[in-house]
Amino acid sequence: MKLQQLTETAIGAALAIILSYLIIFRASQGGSISLMMVPILWIALKNGVWAGLLCGLITGAVTFMFGGFFVAPLQVLFDYVFAFGSIGLAGLFSKPVLAMAGHHHQRRLVGTVILAGGLAGVSRLLFHTLAGIVFYTAYVPKGQPVWLYSLTYNSLYVIPDTILAIVVVLVLVARVPRLLLR
Repeated sequence: MKLQQLTETAIGAALAIILSYLIIFRASQGGSISLMMVPILWIALKNGVWAGLLCGLITGAVTFMFGGFFVAPLQVLFDYVFAFGSIGLAGLFSKPVLAMAGHHHQRRLVGTVILAGGLAGVSRLLFHTLAGIVFYTAYVPKGQPVWLYSLTYNSLYVIPDTILAIVVVLVLVARVPRLLLR
């Protein structure tokens, strides 16, 4: 990774951590809706999957250190490191997004950003749901399947968080595409 990409990744992680404190909605047992995913998604789309993963890993680790909820070491990995790190998988779409942004293929660019953001959101939801299945069974109402409760609960904040991040990234790409290009 080049020095510029490493610097952008660190700045993206710092911005994501700051934005995680500007909460739109906080779920009762953890999780929130904020703009935290936007810088991670942006870094992944601009610099690729490795930069996106690193940005997400840093964000998750620091988020945990400054107010995270601890049940077990594996839970910390799933809820913070893996969940936020997996947002960087959007970087798998980096090359097509950069090519489309450079050639002003707006419609295809929108679809690709939505796919990239969707992958990021689904992977994050998967890790939060797995953590809920394994570590938060005490919260499940009697008679309800643990997996369904965990999926439903985590969907209440991860899905809107993902949609918000995709919309903001799309607005940024439309308004200032040169920020995405190297």
